[in-house]
Amino acid sequence: MSDEPSVNMAQIGAVVTLTLNRPEQLNALDTEMASLLLDKIEITSKNTSARLVILRAEGRSFCAGGDVAAMYANRNNITTFIENTINPFHACVLGLQRLRLPVIASVQGPVAGGGFSLAMACDLVVATRSARFVVAYSKLGAPADGGLSFFLVQRLGNARALDALTTGGQFTSEQALQRGLINRVVDDDRLQEETNAWGTQLLTLTDQSLRELKGLVTAQSIPALEAHLEREKAAFLRCAVTTDFQTRVASFAKKQSI
Repeated sequence: MSDEPSVNMAQIGAVVTLTLNRPEQLNALDTEMASLLLDKIEITSKNTSARLVILRAEGRSFCAGGDVAAMYANRNNITTFIENTINPFHACVLGLQRLRLPVIASVQGPVAGGGFSLAMACDLVVATRSARFVVAYSKLGAPADGGLSFFLVQRLGNARALDALTTGGQFTSEQALQRGLINRVVDDDRLQEETNAWGTQLLTLTDQSLRELKGLVTAQSIPALEAHLEREKAAFLRCAVTTDFQTRVASFAKKQSI
């Protein structure tokens, strides 16, 4: 086990960088990671010197979704475990949207399930050419969480969102760009450089205008998102107690351990 925190925070000038730091687990979300990310978001919300947030990750994946191995390990108390994870995770999604600062997601590798949700919760997304966005939930017999069903409907419309959610839809970074899921695609070896350059460009705007624009863009969607997250949570918990879900979690966790 690593002694490193699962989420790191650093600030250079007016830019706060939050880094997911479970690379060996492809930055899969567990209760501790979701709670720590929430703490960092809340600290950032009170940071009067910050003007921009970058959310990035160590390793080859931005975030591979929920930690299915942890779900399996807690299978005898699955409802409590999922609720203890989904509560801070959903608070992170709302926290990113409520920040008065724009948030850029800097994304690489497979981005699945809750990782897809987390990227969509950011205001702007830049991804590597090799990145893949995977819905994934249907493979576990689960609905979406983290607001993914909300964000996909916003960007794709009802029919295409339902198609993606029910088929475990996958998008290359170019497909995600064409469908309006992300903003920019860059060469893999230029992700950090291009993310920083975009941040520098945003900081040429005045502080007040940047905050006002973020507030205007999210003003109508935040109340709807908050209500939708509660619906997603309830739906996920209903699915989590089914035999089908538990069988699929067990199968997936055993494959990962091989």
